[in-house]
Parts: sequence; C-alpha cells; structure tokens
Amino acid sequence: MAAKPLISRKNSLRPCVKHFSHSHPLRPVDVKEEEEIICSGCELDLSGSAYKCTKSTCDFFLHKSCFELPRELEHTSHPQHLLVLLSSPPGDDSKFTCNACGDYGTSFAYHCATCQFNFHVGCAFLPKTMKHVDHNHPLTLLYSTNFLDKEGLVFTCDVCRKEVSQTSWVYYCLDCDYGTDLHCTTPAEC
Repeated sequence: MAAKPLISRKNSLRPCVKHFSHSHPLRPVDVKEEEEIICSGCELDLSGSAYKCTKSTCDFFLHKSCFELPRELEHTSHPQHLLVLLSSPPGDDSKFTCNACGDYGTSFAYHCATCQFNFHVGCAFLPKTMKHVDHNHPLTLLYSTNFLDKEGLVFTCDVCRKEVSQTSWVYYCLDCDYGTDLHCTTPAEC
C-alpha cells in the first residue's frame, strides 16, 4: 500500500496574484542570490522573497518589496503633488531621468505628470539620515545643493570630487561641510 503524501498537491501550490505592472499572473517564489536575477521593477539584483511570472517563457520578476510599493506617494521633496507609480517610463520614452540621482531608469518610476518629475523607486525611499563609512557624523539627505552654494561655488562630492548638479540630492553634514552625491553614498553598516 502506497504512503499518503503529507501535503496534497492541491494545497502545495502557491496562489497566483495579479499586479498592475504585468499582464500575466505572478506566483510567490524564493530566489537564491546565485541565480543572478534582476527585478523588473527596480532593476536591481533580486534575492529572497519575490514574485515570478507564471508563464514559462516570461522573465518577469519583482522583489516582494517592489510588489508591495504604494501606487501613490507623498514625498517631502515634491510636496505640491502626489507621485504616481508607473510600471514603465512616462510618455513614449523608453527611459526616464531620475530627479534624485540623475541616472536613467527603464522600469518603475514615481512620476508627477504636472511637473514631469520622476524618481527611481529606490531613490523615493532613501533614509533621511545615514552614517557614512568615511565620516564621523550622521549625514542628512538634502534635495538640492542650492543653499550650499557660496558665492557662486559649485558643490563637489567629497568622495569622488565631481561637481554635483544643483538639483541632485546629496547626503550632507553641515557641521563639517562634508557631503556625498548619491552614487558615492556608502552606509557604515555595509
């Protein structure tokens, strides 16, 4: 006589869910780091809890955190309007420029249609303060370098020594006049 399975096949299947960003159903999965998968939402390496397209020919994956992103966001850097989560760059463009870091993106974006304002999802949730590996004091996130300009001087990143656009975000210590652009930001806990 054959042994009964401990879990029936019907109960062992993970449920399918829908997400606004993808036309096929998604299923929860655990992704191992060595699989080298990129999240279709934030475009960063994916490992751990995630969602995968149920179609075998589709390579759509989302971090669990990207799956759970709010569809609308109030952000202190852009208080005049709500930002709406888009699953692809706004308009007919295949990419957008992030107003926080200045880099391009080709997937999820928080967007203000009125102002043509865009963020990567990762930039939208940066911490307000952080401890940097190269500095003794906490650094504060600033949404522009305009007020740091002294007599026409341009803000320069203290890590890479490159000039930073007045509209780019930086982490800054007012006491020491020390700051980094977002590309050179390395938290102390890394």
